[in-house]
Amino acid sequence: MNLFRTFECAARHGSFRTAAAELCVTPSAVSQQIRQLEDYLGVWLFRRLTRRVELTRDGMRLATSVREAIAMLSAACENVIAADAPTMICVNAASALASRWLVSRLKDFMEAHHNIRVMLQAASDEVDFRRQDVDIAIRWGSCGWNGAVAERLIDDVISPVCSPDFRDRNRLTDPARLHGLTQLHTVGIGNTWSDWLAAAGVNGIAFRDVLYFSDASLMLEAAAQGQGICLATTLLVQDDLRSGRLVRPFRTELAPAEGYHLLVDARHGERPAVAAFRAWIREEARQTLVGEPRHRH
Repeated sequence: MNLFRTFECAARHGSFRTAAAELCVTPSAVSQQIRQLEDYLGVWLFRRLTRRVELTRDGMRLATSVREAIAMLSAACENVIAADAPTMICVNAASALASRWLVSRLKDFMEAHHNIRVMLQAASDEVDFRRQDVDIAIRWGSCGWNGAVAERLIDDVISPVCSPDFRDRNRLTDPARLHGLTQLHTVGIGNTWSDWLAAAGVNGIAFRDVLYFSDASLMLEAAAQGQGICLATTLLVQDDLRSGRLVRPFRTELAPAEGYHLLVDARHGERPAVAAFRAWIREEARQTLVGEPRHRH
């Protein structure tokens, strides 16, 4: 970079001596650096005349590109240190929540907070704020947050969801009719069907098959295609319930022990941009639960 900086200065002044004065080095040092750059590129960049230097055709082509590159770097640095520059925060959310709920709402957040930009990552692995460049993580669970500060996003509920066709085909008017049907389940998530069935007041239910999925989005897509029935939180299925792709055939809802949690590093959790996002996403989750159309059938 120093060679290109020296070259740009010499090209702009047409003089090694004037460039040396601007850079606070000797003319000999400027001449040496230009020669190093010429040796590296294998071309002559300057014609050495009696009292001045003059760019060659290769030198003129390079000078134009170098000026543009330096201008871009300068502008980027100014943007980084500018007091009114947008703050970038990285949000790392569980894959299903990111794709099915959060991504459609991010534009509203950035329109309400013009000086904050969000980079959204979708992942479900453990977060380590000491090693990862992440400001906020959203994960499903109840504990084991690797030292992060955690707060529950919302007290959500879960209940069975399926496609309208699956409901009608199996005449799901009563939870007892679940016997012999296919259960859809996400690997790594505790099986709460027994808790839900107990809350619904039914016993002796045995599913014929269980289909396992690595991600809740895949499980819910299978449900929408009529492959079975699954338990899901309101946040994940709101849009599908509104569109009619999925329905909740029964009224019984269960408040699970686990839930989505906001995780932040204790050192940076109260940064203004991070605090603004946390407040916004809690309100979005609250509005989702308040406005979700339950028991449409």
